[in-house]
Amino acid sequence: MVKKIIIVIITILIIGLLVFAGFSIYKYVTPVTVTASDNSFSLTLPGKLNIKETASGSSEYILDLYSLKYEMMLYTTKFEKSVDIDLEDIINSDKDGLADIKENVRDVSETSTIDIPNTESYKYTFTYYDSTLSSDLYSEVVWISTEKNIYILDFEVVTENKDSFVETFDEIAKTFVENN
Repeated sequence: MVKKIIIVIITILIIGLLVFAGFSIYKYVTPVTVTASDNSFSLTLPGKLNIKETASGSSEYILDLYSLKYEMMLYTTKFEKSVDIDLEDIINSDKDGLADIKENVRDVSETSTIDIPNTESYKYTFTYYDSTLSSDLYSEVVWISTEKNIYILDFEVVTENKDSFVETFDEIAKTFVENN
């Protein structure tokens, strides 16, 4: 009788562990779609990131996410287009002002295009020191121009994790879909 109880308990524990492991694997491999707070756009993120909301605590961002595990953040702002603009000129001006708003800015890349369907999109990267984290951060800034709006996606990650995220940032940006 005691043997049967032990076998039942062990069987229940094994089944419980298998269910938990299956759920964890499913969550890790299943992409997650996130939507901006104003519902203006959505992105699809890898499930492995285990994303949380409100990385900065600032209300200026319409999407504000972070992954504590990977020390990665994503901040997004949006501007309404009121007139035709030369997006590359604005981006280059933004890059020129980086040293005024970030600490120890270096390794600023050239502006390059990124293929995001139905948009005019560019990106650049740089590294800077963040005194609140006491760490260097790698940043990829993606500018996306649609018919009505300009979105700025700012991906940041501690430099120790940079190599794991360079391609991931581009993959995430390419999932951008504006909601009409």
